[in-house]
Amino acid sequence: MADQQPQESVSTTETAPVTAATTTAVDNESSDVLPVTDDVVEKSTFLQSVTTVVFSLATTALVYALGYWRIASASTWVVLPLMACVQVVRDRWRQAGRVRRRRAQLFATSDEKDLIAANVSELPSWVFFPDIHRAEWLNQILKQMWPLISVYAQNTIKKSVEPMVAESLREYKINNFAFDKLRLGSIAPKIGGVKVYDKVSRDQIMLDIDVIFASDCDISFFVSGIPCGIKDFQMRGMMRIVMRPLLTVSPLVGGMQIFFLNQPDIDYDLMGVADVLDMPGLNDVLRKVISQQVAATMVLPNKLPIVLSNEIATHIVKLPEPEGVLRVHIVQAKNLVAKDMKLIGKGKSDPYVTVTLGAQQFKTPTINNDLNPKWDYWCEFASFSPRGQVLKLKLYDEDDMVGKKHSNLGRATLQVGSVAKIGEVDKWINLEDTKHGMIHVRLQWLELTLDKNALKRALTETQELRITNMSSAIVMVYIDSAINLPNARAQSKPDPFVRVTVGQTSQVTVGKLRTERPVYEQGFTFLVSNPETDSIEFKVIDQKTNTQLGLYVYELSKLLFANKMQVEPQPYDLIIDSKNQHHESKLLFCLQLKFLKKMPKLVDITDGEDIVTKPLSRQTSVQSNKSVNSAITTVDVSENQSSPVNVSTPTEAMSRTPSIKRDSMISRGSTSGAGDQEPLIEQTETTELLCESPEPCGTGTLGSIKITLAFSVTRQRLNVTIHKVVNLPIKEPSNIPDPYVKLYILPKKDNSNTKRKTEAYKDNCNP
Repeated sequence: MADQQPQESVSTTETAPVTAATTTAVDNESSDVLPVTDDVVEKSTFLQSVTTVVFSLATTALVYALGYWRIASASTWVVLPLMACVQVVRDRWRQAGRVRRRRAQLFATSDEKDLIAANVSELPSWVFFPDIHRAEWLNQILKQMWPLISVYAQNTIKKSVEPMVAESLREYKINNFAFDKLRLGSIAPKIGGVKVYDKVSRDQIMLDIDVIFASDCDISFFVSGIPCGIKDFQMRGMMRIVMRPLLTVSPLVGGMQIFFLNQPDIDYDLMGVADVLDMPGLNDVLRKVISQQVAATMVLPNKLPIVLSNEIATHIVKLPEPEGVLRVHIVQAKNLVAKDMKLIGKGKSDPYVTVTLGAQQFKTPTINNDLNPKWDYWCEFASFSPRGQVLKLKLYDEDDMVGKKHSNLGRATLQVGSVAKIGEVDKWINLEDTKHGMIHVRLQWLELTLDKNALKRALTETQELRITNMSSAIVMVYIDSAINLPNARAQSKPDPFVRVTVGQTSQVTVGKLRTERPVYEQGFTFLVSNPETDSIEFKVIDQKTNTQLGLYVYELSKLLFANKMQVEPQPYDLIIDSKNQHHESKLLFCLQLKFLKKMPKLVDITDGEDIVTKPLSRQTSVQSNKSVNSAITTVDVSENQSSPVNVSTPTEAMSRTPSIKRDSMISRGSTSGAGDQEPLIEQTETTELLCESPEPCGTGTLGSIKITLAFSVTRQRLNVTIHKVVNLPIKEPSNIPDPYVKLYILPKKDNSNTKRKTEAYKDNCNP
């Protein structure tokens, strides 16, 4: 014991000064970095401004000299000044990018406490969200291990990524790709915060990680002998890690799924010949391509699955399991900003909307010359993790000029998790990042179920809404492998990939190089219009020759009779051509089918009063039907009616309509009070608001007409059916009328969009 005490004291004495010195060095570094950097940036900006002025003067002198001595043609007077202007704009734009990336690097290397007063957008997530916890201990581990991780990553990229990139570039006739210098830098990735969810399934663990990677990497490569490079690559996004299923044996977790909830922010700087693209316009195209590649790998619905235990089948971890489907209805917008200015009259815009959820994106048609466009556009997203996902709406003014960027008209964001809780959202949203404008959207969350009755209800709703691209089910596909594929070329093994098609949607697996037994282990998800008639097609194709190696078509109606509407992984014989079935070639896959079901919800009718205050008068129908979308009422075409309309007996087709109070639906000449309304209505079905003559019309001197009005709240569309006209008067027996009916919607009677006309019937008083 006496010998051990001095050793402990010596150890303590030696360790303490080192720790203090290290802490002092870090503090001094963090305290000196920002001021020095600001001075450097100011000096760099000043020197660059001087250089730009000198360059401009030199260019002007050169152009003058060429013209004075008549060395160049007249076009030189235009080309060289234009080149000088482009160079000035490009230098300023690149300098702004360098400053932005340098600030991000300082944020990644400095102490967070010293940067609280910095730009709010660059602060870590734990500053804004109390349920996100700091992970400085994890950052210290990453910082300590980063030199080793970077070496491992460099070797992996050199051995695995380089051949894949080279093979992909050969499709574009670009050969000889090779990395020259691969340095990931000394700045380690940083974790801005960690959030662990508690209300999840008992067989999984789910956490979100705010990933910040502001590297000082220096990567150079050769493409066909041309030097190119990327430096200062930066990325930030919210990454979700799902560990499932949990086991009772080592390693306690069967697998992991890693993915970004939304598209991460990416920035970088180009070098070499690729530096020519580093200018506004061309750079946007390149960034979009890189973002698409990242989204295709790790942005929902794409995931990076990792199997950790041999006790779990691979398809359990890699088979996609969506939680529901988000149905989006872009109704209309109003009061948009006019981007196309005109000399005479008011300016207009040609608006369209992009709807983005993770890596999935849809685009509405363009409405020309309209600041209050009506799209009536529908789209659907398979949602794998509604908590944390954001639906992004971006409005643009389309410009036909080649190379001109479409002008921004505003944007809006909605939390998918809140829609999943409520079940349905119908609202006007004020647009951000613009002077004025609003957009009207409807969101509906559809659950997944094995109840076959849900299929009938979904198909009925699709028919009532008259929308052909709506889905009633979703199918999950897992492609395991293929066996004994034929050769597409003599003396060469195929490079196969699989194209999976359902309806008009196709997805492909990754290509495998030179193998007759490829292993894919990939999962896909498809929305299905009608599983009773649709089928899923598998095509195995050679990557180089584009030759079909095999085909298999699976009728989805078979899944309706399968146990739990799923089939386990098993081999299926591939068809080589229409006459020959190659029994040796097989494709292993599994399928699972689920139906879409609307969430029953309880809605407070009094909430509809907020909708009445919105500018569109037609939204009164939304107020009265917010919770039921539709109901059956009657309207009498006789004149001088001021009492509330009576409710007629529903027809058999509409017997599913929820029971509601008459005055809460429609009134004429009087308004129902808040106390007369039922507080809660349970929504179960979606029908249309029908107004039909309940009894024969009165005996007027000019005859009678029978009509049916059907207003679809979901589609905001009025359907009018003219059944018949009876007892039209005849002024002269020799001149029998040729009647037809004209319809107008007031007050815009002269608008062609508000006028309709029936066919004329010859010599008929009762058409």
